[in-house]
Amino acid sequence: MSSGVMRCAGCFKKIENNLFLSCSICKQAYDLHCADVAEKSFCNAMSHEHRAAWKCPLCVSKQPKTDNTDTPVRTVTQGVMTRRGAAAVSPVDQLNMSIVSDAPMRGDLDDITDTQMLALEIRRFREELSASRIQMQLLNENMARLSTGLDNCNARVDRLSIRVDNLERQICEGSSSATSCEDTLMKAIEQLKAELNDRDQELLLNDIEISGVPEQKGENVTHVTLTLATKLGIKLSEEDVVSASRVGSVLRTSDGPTHQLRPRLIVVRLARRTLRDQFLHEARIRRGATTGDAGLPGPSCRFYVNERLTRINRYVFHQARDVAKRCGWRFVWTRNGKIFVRHNNENGTVRHRIGSVPDLVRVFGQDNVSSIKI
Repeated sequence: MSSGVMRCAGCFKKIENNLFLSCSICKQAYDLHCADVAEKSFCNAMSHEHRAAWKCPLCVSKQPKTDNTDTPVRTVTQGVMTRRGAAAVSPVDQLNMSIVSDAPMRGDLDDITDTQMLALEIRRFREELSASRIQMQLLNENMARLSTGLDNCNARVDRLSIRVDNLERQICEGSSSATSCEDTLMKAIEQLKAELNDRDQELLLNDIEISGVPEQKGENVTHVTLTLATKLGIKLSEEDVVSASRVGSVLRTSDGPTHQLRPRLIVVRLARRTLRDQFLHEARIRRGATTGDAGLPGPSCRFYVNERLTRINRYVFHQARDVAKRCGWRFVWTRNGKIFVRHNNENGTVRHRIGSVPDLVRVFGQDNVSSIKI
């Protein structure tokens, strides 16, 4: 045991730099922290007499109550108690104070008895118990927040379940409304298709188709068009022809004893619509004109000039001609891309416009057009 080491009677720590106060009653040393005295006040304000008359809080608490306002007092810290009287001290605190009062003056840790060690362990246990209580309180708060979050999640799941049930019920109850909605959508799609077809037909208002003209290898289609225009009595120059070309694939026919090539169509786009109308008008007047007098190479053949139609209108036009032929309707024609039919030429006979296959059903009846693919 080293008797030269001085330790604080309050915290049992080593006292350094001789900064301590000795109690005038119990003669035990306390460092400035346990004595609740600032180092600056100790060095500058406290006189030698004041230091010699200083009493520790434990001894002050044992004295009868008198006016001790001049005695520096501190709160409970590191085992130093400021409460006075036995009634205000708990049994454990009394045990701790008795240990402090019974500690040897030299304060060596080797001189601490088993009772003092037990008191230190009890003190540490109390501190750990207090810390555990704080941790338990924080844990309880976290569990409360977690429980609240789970309740919110359950509430959201319940609301989603209710919405899903409502949707399933609406689907089961609205099967008929879904069918009507599908019909409405189909009608809207058909209407859009018809509008797009009309727009495409407007782009072809300056175009004509010439059929029946024999095709020659290396021919100039623009020159052929100008020659046929002259044949029909139309003054047409190359500047009036925007484009002229053969379209389609070469088709073979089995008419006659030998196979022959059917010439492809000549598609001509004119610069002005008036020229197209004039071309069609003169072709109707000279219906049956041939290529023989036009000076074109090849055999003499009848050629025909018609409006150029879109793919949909061309299909509807051919179907209208077939159905009208079966039903005995005499007239099927086109004008400005529109298809018309009429039963005969008598006064009061109504002409009908055919824009789609359903229009054929409306005009000729379902039985007459049942074989047509709609």
